[in-house]
Amino acid sequence: MKRNKITILFASTCLLTAFFNACTDVEPEINSDILIDEYYKTPEQFSSLIADAYTQLAGEYGYVYREGYWSMQEYTSDEVIVPTRGNDWFDNGVPIAMHQHTWEENTRDINNGWSFAYGGVGKCNNILDLITTLKGTDESLYDEATIKGIAEAKVLRAFYHLLAMDLYGNVAISESTTGNIRQSSRKEVFEWIEKEIQDNIGQLASSVHYGSVTKPVAHAILAKLYLNAGVYTGTPHWQDAADQCDSIILGNYGYGLNENYFTTFSKENTNNKEIIFPVVFDAAKAEGNMFHLITLHYVHQDVYGFTTQPWNGPCTLKSFYDKYADNDKRKAQWFVGAVEKDGKAVMYSRPCLGPDGKQLKTVDGKDSIITTPVVIVPEVTTIQDPTAANTFEGARFVKFEIEQGIDHHANSDFPIYRYADILLMKAEALMRLNGGTATQAAVDLVNEVHGRAGLSPYTTATLTLKELLDERGRELAWEGHRRQDQIRFGTFTSGSWEFKESEANSNRSIFPIPQWVLDDNPGVYTQNNWK
Repeated sequence: MKRNKITILFASTCLLTAFFNACTDVEPEINSDILIDEYYKTPEQFSSLIADAYTQLAGEYGYVYREGYWSMQEYTSDEVIVPTRGNDWFDNGVPIAMHQHTWEENTRDINNGWSFAYGGVGKCNNILDLITTLKGTDESLYDEATIKGIAEAKVLRAFYHLLAMDLYGNVAISESTTGNIRQSSRKEVFEWIEKEIQDNIGQLASSVHYGSVTKPVAHAILAKLYLNAGVYTGTPHWQDAADQCDSIILGNYGYGLNENYFTTFSKENTNNKEIIFPVVFDAAKAEGNMFHLITLHYVHQDVYGFTTQPWNGPCTLKSFYDKYADNDKRKAQWFVGAVEKDGKAVMYSRPCLGPDGKQLKTVDGKDSIITTPVVIVPEVTTIQDPTAANTFEGARFVKFEIEQGIDHHANSDFPIYRYADILLMKAEALMRLNGGTATQAAVDLVNEVHGRAGLSPYTTATLTLKELLDERGRELAWEGHRRQDQIRFGTFTSGSWEFKESEANSNRSIFPIPQWVLDDNPGVYTQNNWK
């Protein structure tokens, strides 16, 4: 009897430590012919199979890519700005367009965001199709490892759909690598995500597997889905959001707040008790955490011994920086002040440019150079300065531990969902159920987070919805939640902040479907009403 076989491409670089804990050497990729009836008998084998779908979150085009999903959530909000400093960071006007809400169907970051989300969906579908090839179509014959593996892949696929639906509104539900696609309404996608998770959560592992989709991760995805249900469908699901948060809070999974806020963001934060679902990074094997590179000033290369020069780019706005009280311990996630090395001021020399951006000359015809101490200030005076006089402007993001001597990529894992967010989400749900007024239960939840920052407790009188939005900002800054939060609290399109005016069109709360997607799928998509 002929025995079927399949060629499996193993990714041997161990991009996710959650799945490749035993891997220490980087080996070439290996194409291996595996007999179908000998493969995929254990959960460990499935972990190697699904790893590629998780690695979609990492890499320079992943979840925190500065030109994709993360920039869509953050550049567009009141907590990130990317000033053009001389010739640096103009990028064909994309960061300015994102901040000022003047993006178009072909704007770079909007193209990348779609590719990221549906790239993840496609990888999950590849896995599910391969399982069918390996195991056949009769699900009644599937063993426990197969059933759990399918559930994990389906919930992860639902998560990627959530990201796409949150950004683009009416999108496609993709359940296979083959067949026709059609555009679904946001409400239809919401209901599909909800059902997909509900149908599969019972088959997920109940224990915590860091970096994997298990039951608590599924509860976190549902909590976030329900928290924004009013935006997505017009019908709030506040009680459902609170219930999903309770499934984590009361689930005995071992999650909790770290005593020190910055412990969550240390260079060795793998298996941190506050992180529920991370992007797993490794400076050599799972690249993509580049916050130190994009935000720090050029001179920080010498201060920290980096092997490459930082890019002096994204920073926060003064209005956001000022939301932190001076005694708020979390304010230390922003660097302002003099840059020093060994107790001495670091100097920076740059060309002296005119208003047109051209090099100025001295009286004897030499290039004019200006040398000054580096002092980072929170004020950003202009979003575009051809003279680069704004080189020191904007508080820099240093929440993740700055590692000495590294190159482009850092080792800190990035929390997509963490326990502090769960506490704040439940508090908000309780307040919304109470007509927007804080209950004592909501206050107690927020004070767990607020108190850790060294601040006096809230009361039911001082914890307003506006204050809760500010508290979410202070706690979760640059973690990819701000646009979503501002939309839910009604400050995204109607609000104004430095270099962004209030908008009359609330449809800017969704992004257009990229033009290339429309062109590649004629007759499938109707463009979202985003203008």
